[in-house]
Amino acid sequence: GINAEYGVSGEVVVRGFQTKTASPEQANHDKESEELLRGYRSWGYRHAATSPFGKKEEVSPLSQLASSNSDLRETLESVYCGSIGAQFMHIPDTEKQNFVAEMMENRAVLAQDELARVTKTLIRCENLDVFLANKYSNLKQYSGEGAEGTVAFCEMLFNLCPENKVEDVVIAIAHRGRAGLMSELLQLPYERLLKKYGGDSEFHPEEKSIGDVLSHLWQSVDLEQPNGGNVHVSLLPNPSHLEVANSVALGKVRAKQRIKTTGPYYGGSSSSPLALMIHGDAAFTGQGISLENAMMSKLNGYSTNGSIHLITNNLIGFTAQQNTQFSSFTAGDIGRMYDVPVISVNGLDIDAVYQAAVMAIKWRTRYHEDIIIDLQCYRLHGHNQHDEPRFTNPVMYSTIDQLRPLHEIALRNIAAVSPEDFKKATLEEQNAELSAAHKSCTNYTPSRMCFQGNWDHITQAGSHLTTWDTGYNISDLRAIGLKSAELPEGFQYHSTLNRAHINKRQKMVATGEGIDWAMGETMAFGSLLLQGSNVRLSGEDVTRGTFSNRHVTMYDQNTGTPYTPLNHLLPVQRARLEAVDSLLSEEGVVGFEYGYSLEDPNCLVLWEAQFGDFFNTAQVMFDQFVVSGEAKWVLQSGLVTLLPHGYDGNGPDHSSAKLERWLQLTDSKECSADTDDINVQIANCTTPAQYFHLLRRQIVRPFRKPVVLFSPKGLLRSPDAVSNISEFGPGTTFKRVIGDDLTNDNKIKRVLICTGKHYYTLRNKRREMGDESTAIIRIEELCPFPASELQKEINRYPNAAELVWAQEEPRNGGAWSFVNPRVRNILGHQLEYAGRKECAASAVGIAKLHAQEVKDIINQAFSHVL
Repeated sequence: GINAEYGVSGEVVVRGFQTKTASPEQANHDKESEELLRGYRSWGYRHAATSPFGKKEEVSPLSQLASSNSDLRETLESVYCGSIGAQFMHIPDTEKQNFVAEMMENRAVLAQDELARVTKTLIRCENLDVFLANKYSNLKQYSGEGAEGTVAFCEMLFNLCPENKVEDVVIAIAHRGRAGLMSELLQLPYERLLKKYGGDSEFHPEEKSIGDVLSHLWQSVDLEQPNGGNVHVSLLPNPSHLEVANSVALGKVRAKQRIKTTGPYYGGSSSSPLALMIHGDAAFTGQGISLENAMMSKLNGYSTNGSIHLITNNLIGFTAQQNTQFSSFTAGDIGRMYDVPVISVNGLDIDAVYQAAVMAIKWRTRYHEDIIIDLQCYRLHGHNQHDEPRFTNPVMYSTIDQLRPLHEIALRNIAAVSPEDFKKATLEEQNAELSAAHKSCTNYTPSRMCFQGNWDHITQAGSHLTTWDTGYNISDLRAIGLKSAELPEGFQYHSTLNRAHINKRQKMVATGEGIDWAMGETMAFGSLLLQGSNVRLSGEDVTRGTFSNRHVTMYDQNTGTPYTPLNHLLPVQRARLEAVDSLLSEEGVVGFEYGYSLEDPNCLVLWEAQFGDFFNTAQVMFDQFVVSGEAKWVLQSGLVTLLPHGYDGNGPDHSSAKLERWLQLTDSKECSADTDDINVQIANCTTPAQYFHLLRRQIVRPFRKPVVLFSPKGLLRSPDAVSNISEFGPGTTFKRVIGDDLTNDNKIKRVLICTGKHYYTLRNKRREMGDESTAIIRIEELCPFPASELQKEINRYPNAAELVWAQEEPRNGGAWSFVNPRVRNILGHQLEYAGRKECAASAVGIAKLHAQEVKDIINQAFSHVL
């Protein structure tokens, strides 16, 4: 290495130099050399020639270092200030520092056969972009021209995967260069691509889909690598919202790793599937989700054993100059925050790109941590081929006009081959393929892409509204209840739990009565685990529960050791509960859990918001993925979203989970009956048994749909909101509508329809008044709208003159605007309204005003008897 070659005596480490010297002169020489070596390792990246526009003069402590060893300085200059610049001295681990230094100082050699293969791919990618721009000039193209190094990096990385025991790669990438990546590396048939470009569906006729735009297509393929071995590559679909697909990729990789792991999840396997996240420079630095993903990377509940981040850094935003986009030195400097290497690479140096790929996979294999590759390149056209970039970047584009594409530079390095002949043969071959595909694409029938592998037993939902037996053996449920309160000998639990949790659960099991919300959930989780389905629950403070209601994991008061009783239901238990207290993130975590649910349909995946209104910081994930993913991409998700909701006097920010917004996001029909084939289920249950059945139904049915449950707060310990063990047994089901238990239907003059905890407020008021003229119907699941079940309950009351929708939310919130037109159009009834008046915020923050509102909405509901 450099130490020995240039006479730096003794052992030189990056921090805490140790030097054995023979004389004062030698000592001075060694000191100068060591300082110079450390200086280049620390600051060389600031002087590296990584930009295709040439090296910039930068100021750093490196320029102040003197050395009489000119040979050493020249060598260090070439290693650390050439086409690769490495930031690694911030990592507080000398072994890791030395590992990166060793890779920088001993470069990998790109073999001639691989160089030829990659160059051929680059020629084909550029030619495809040109073909698409010419044939479909009216459509926006987001070509990869100028950033071909991205595809080169991917191809090199795939070939390195087998020897590093990586069998699966999940890619998240935005629009730039996507067509070339899919078609030339991931074997998307030209016919399928061109059929989509021609305006037809990209899916098989029997796969119901509304489709998505060209730059959001996805692909999944097994790739046989030239050096031996296969790699399965999944390119995720993506919305136009930059960076959000990365969290989804991480969740999908975590699920793949979990499936490959028997017993509890430990991670740390070198054969783990890999997340490759391809970023834009402006997006990676500008979108906060990048930091969320980074902070998840080393957490036990979210680690994927290291991801590779590749920044396609074309040194420009949409139209803005890069100096307006971020304040750090490079686009990858977020890596310094969590102690991972940041490697900047000149995207016009094919050997440097290869070295970056080698460094990335070897770092990840050895340390199971992230690494960031900042691939500096350029964008030949504007944001798309119709955009004029010179409006805002005239100087940059005058330089770009003089640059040559990467494949032309790479061609000069292929020995014993005429560059002209090589390129000509490649283009002739590809043009023939494109011409044939263009002629046949109209009559081409795309193959099925969905419901394969882990999903081969799953179908798309049918055109009926079905009911499923979600009950479970009662003796097993009792055993689950007892086990959930059983702790190892010597485990020191919190004293409060003895009365409020352990003794309480033992009593529930013994009597079969008073089963509360947390126990209903526990029984659902436990029964699924016994049936072989994993359960994953994540969110802020979920192991205890925001309201100290769950305690699915308990902690020894002396050692802090966690214990999850549901993972000890059987002596040898295959299925596991993974309960994860998340970092203080919504957007990143929701994307992660959605990605997890995409991979494993046999796992019940739940995300719980700390308070229901906190979902809105993850709004993009729900809008772009959860509620529309199946319609656009034929990718089902059974994600359960738990949103604590209810008007308890907590003010504007902890009262409402915005039920009205969720209902607006559904594709429920206003004028005809809904079926199972709905984009998202919206539920607001009133009993623990209902919650139990809702959760089990997510796994029991042969299709997957996301469900958003407006979970309770005040009802968690309410003696009213409890269930009997008989409501959980075989033959029991989830009830979309629950009718009233009053027996004299002919006395009923007014029918109140409501949802959620407001039922108990109404029922208790009726009981207080001794009123027998008012019936109360509960809608437990608002979407799909249970029209026939609701009509059946309404028909019980032939003498009812009034039908009233009662809610605790403001009139411009809640379910009023959703239920009213459906009751009118489908059932033919006129609804009256009883609830809060319109409000700019979700709720009021003045206690006396809140109390008055509670009184007013109750009086409205019972105005006929008051």
